[in-house]
Amino acid sequence: MIANVKDLFDLSGRVALITGAGSGLGQGIAEGYAQMGAAVSVVDVNSEAAQSVADGINAADGQAIPVPCDVIQKDQVEAAVARTLREFGKIDILVANAGIGDRALAEEMTFEQWDRVMAINLTGVWLFDQAVGKHMVERGQGGRIINMSSIGGIIGVETGNANYCASKGGIIAMTRCLAIEWAKHNILVNAIAPTHSRTPLIEKLMQDKPEVRTYFLGNIPLGRLGEVVDVVGPAIFLASDAAAFVTGHVLVADGGHTAK
Repeated sequence: MIANVKDLFDLSGRVALITGAGSGLGQGIAEGYAQMGAAVSVVDVNSEAAQSVADGINAADGQAIPVPCDVIQKDQVEAAVARTLREFGKIDILVANAGIGDRALAEEMTFEQWDRVMAINLTGVWLFDQAVGKHMVERGQGGRIINMSSIGGIIGVETGNANYCASKGGIIAMTRCLAIEWAKHNILVNAIAPTHSRTPLIEKLMQDKPEVRTYFLGNIPLGRLGEVVDVVGPAIFLASDAAAFVTGHVLVADGGHTAK
């Protein structure tokens, strides 16, 4: 019999590195992990945003450090991992969350648009998975890797997202391969696939194009956009002992979007 089910979700004593943690989903996950007891490495290309989030966590009696990093620069990725290890001594949890969108009709999309989205959304995730995964293998005590995908990696979405959807589909395929490859090291690799969520990026898009909000809501049976907290819960679950037998899984947090 389990002594205390609540203990399954406790992250005390663990260290999490989260990319894209200066705003949006990444910030929410960083703050959520800190509330659950984890020390957090707040990684973001925007150094001021990373500092602000880390300061907020520390002011709330959590433990966090800001780590500026461009996820497509291999040397910066390795430096971010090394900085986290110097500060905290280990990394138990990686959330590879950093990502962007850059919409254009397929026939009009430039190579630069394609290349930049693929570089940040897919290569950036790979570089962190590889660098942190190597540490976890060498440390020999397992670990959790959570890659941020999207419903766009599972189903087709609105016109103009060929680059975004390709990158998010690639994350799912990579997640499954790494889950199998690293299972022998007890490194559990999973992905989260949210629907359209209320982040600064989505808010700006809806302000620029009000019809986009109507489109989004028309595809979500629960009738609302996802909120940051709707992804924080799944991220805590996948990082916790409650998910000790879950690997190679894509946890869809989409209000029923992909059920249609």
